[in-house]
Amino acid sequence: MKILYFISIIIFLTLQYSLFFSQNSLISYFYLKDKLETNQLELLKTENKNKILQAEIFNIKSNKKYLEIYAREKFGLIKKNETFFQIIKNDKKDN
Repeated sequence: MKILYFISIIIFLTLQYSLFFSQNSLISYFYLKDKLETNQLELLKTENKNKILQAEIFNIKSNKKYLEIYAREKFGLIKKNETFFQIIKNDKKDN
């Protein structure tokens, strides 16, 4: 009977070791689960950025007025014989 107890304790300890310290342990599971959630959030952010960029590309390709506005805002381009004025706000308040 003692041998049966001894074998069952060995099996139990082996299972406990594999549950907590092996490559497929609970610790690894929770770490990988957290990493998966982080990667999924990052993927959603990237997909949203891609959708915005695709809409912007579509607008640039299909609408010349939008292309002109985009070129003015992003690159500071101006038309021929056009004067450019840049207004700079002064955030300092004089006392």
